[in-house]
Amino acid sequence: MTKEISQKGEEKPQVSVSNGTLAIDLGNCTTVVAFQKELDESPDEALILKAVSLRRSFSIGSAEVSVLRGLSLDIKRNEKLFLRGASGAGKSTLLYTLAGLERPDSGTVIIDGKSLYELSATEQTIFRNKKIGYVFQNYFLMPDLNALENVMIPSMIKGKNDDIEKAVELLEKVGLGERLNHRPSELSGGEQQRVAIARALINDPEIIFADEPTGNLDSLTEEELMGTLMNLVTENKKTLIVVTHDSKLAKLGDRQLVLADGQIMA
Repeated sequence: MTKEISQKGEEKPQVSVSNGTLAIDLGNCTTVVAFQKELDESPDEALILKAVSLRRSFSIGSAEVSVLRGLSLDIKRNEKLFLRGASGAGKSTLLYTLAGLERPDSGTVIIDGKSLYELSATEQTIFRNKKIGYVFQNYFLMPDLNALENVMIPSMIKGKNDDIEKAVELLEKVGLGERLNHRPSELSGGEQQRVAIARALINDPEIIFADEPTGNLDSLTEEELMGTLMNLVTENKKTLIVVTHDSKLAKLGDRQLVLADGQIMA
């Protein structure tokens, strides 16, 4: 940093910035400070998620098992990415870590310019509810609520109670327009997962994370459900990250990666 001072007459103080130079007019002198602009920390607009050097281990008895071993990953905005691998490869751990549900031992997850694990617990909750939608293998619907009420849960957490029309529209798009008042126990597995998809989209998130979304479904229902999910994600211009063990299912994505021994292999 350099300074240059020159004498001047009495004038009102003024501050100006131009081409990396800060000029402060103090009335009887002007201080000119030349400085190097800080690097722009704004995220690459093409990227929605960036993971750097993720590590995660678990203790099983006296042994420590490394599930993620310094894994790094970039995901583009609106990309449909499928992560596959054998059982125990660390797929779900990676998904939960990327989605802000499971803190890594070390490493960084940046979503839409925010370093997720540098946020407080409250900030993380607000951020997840705004930016992320989840579809789980076991649906995780509230048994005492009907389909419409289940879809509304993220919206109500956000403090909005006026998204009923949007919730109805989403349920109609997933083929459940006639099942709004049915509770989970009155719905098939495929129908429950359709409710979960509608719920994931209600807050208009940037990313949908899906963990084995068809794992409990038969092949015909699986095909129909994935068609619905892919269509809605494309229509609403969302990023989709799916964990699956099914290589056939993984071909639906723009890109597929194989996880093995805590690292991305392809």
